[in-house]
Amino acid sequence: MTEGKTLINNHIALHSCVENLQANVFVADKDFNLVYMNAQARKTLETIEPTLQEVFRLSVDDILGGSIHRFHRNPEKVEAILKNPSSFPHELNFEFGEVILRTAINAVWDETGQLEAYVVNWEDITESEKLERALHIKLRELNDANQELVKRNRQIEQDEVELKEAHAEQHKTHAYLSIKLAELKQSNQDLESFATIASHDLMAPIRKITNFAGLLLENGSRFSENEKFLLDKIINSGMRMRLLMDDILVYSRLAGSSFTFESINLNDVLSEVMAILSDQIMETNANIQFKPLPVIEANRTQMVQLLQNLLSNSLKYRKEGVAPVVKISATMEKEGFIKISLEDNGF
Repeated sequence: MTEGKTLINNHIALHSCVENLQANVFVADKDFNLVYMNAQARKTLETIEPTLQEVFRLSVDDILGGSIHRFHRNPEKVEAILKNPSSFPHELNFEFGEVILRTAINAVWDETGQLEAYVVNWEDITESEKLERALHIKLRELNDANQELVKRNRQIEQDEVELKEAHAEQHKTHAYLSIKLAELKQSNQDLESFATIASHDLMAPIRKITNFAGLLLENGSRFSENEKFLLDKIINSGMRMRLLMDDILVYSRLAGSSFTFESINLNDVLSEVMAILSDQIMETNANIQFKPLPVIEANRTQMVQLLQNLLSNSLKYRKEGVAPVVKISATMEKEGFIKISLEDNGF
């Protein structure tokens, strides 16, 4: 009698202990029917009851007395696992809706080794699993970002190598250009020296030829008309030769001058050119017409020489007996270019 009371008291104590555990506990019989859940399990299920009803069409009160197979998509597989003694303890994550439960199933055997019941305890790991999954996603994103960073670093290293090679090539090109610039400067100096010497040495015989031909022409009574014509040709050719020598000298000096660019007003340049050619303009009774010209970035010396040559040619190669008319204008072209036009009524 005393032994029976002890067993009863132990059973009551065990039941009280399980009932008050701060853990979710289920008990299922050997036929997989849920026969017990402790207070903590009921309390936890009540917090997710809307999900239970949405997914399984069950309330908390409907759970006891029914088979655990109601919660599995593959009851045969579950039953095969639970009837295998080597499967215990059996652990798995159970998901329904957005709720994730981590379960641990243990078997209860009687004194003869026969399966008597199953004890299931579980915990809601929804939030921790979400955090873990979010962490996994972030780690994957971090890994992807790290790989991209490694890739970019490699590209930067490659770009740095190419940049160093480009700098080396640039220095080599700069050195080459410096040498060529020095050679060009020397060549220009030699050209100017040659042109100066050549023009000086050639001017003397040309001057003598034209002077002697002029003296002969002054005594025109001694020559026939054909001879006078030939002497006149000699004089004109000599004068033409002198102009060519002057042009060569001017060109050599222009080629050796600095190519510094600055903002220049073409109206001022034209005024300077007209002052230089004022005698020719007056002698030929030329009419120089021009519209306001723009300000451009250029070398002033070159622009003076350019306009002087163009205007001088218009005055030289005019029609016999016709006063030259020269029109000068400028228009804006595509891509910021400026076209300067000079028109005349000559040949």
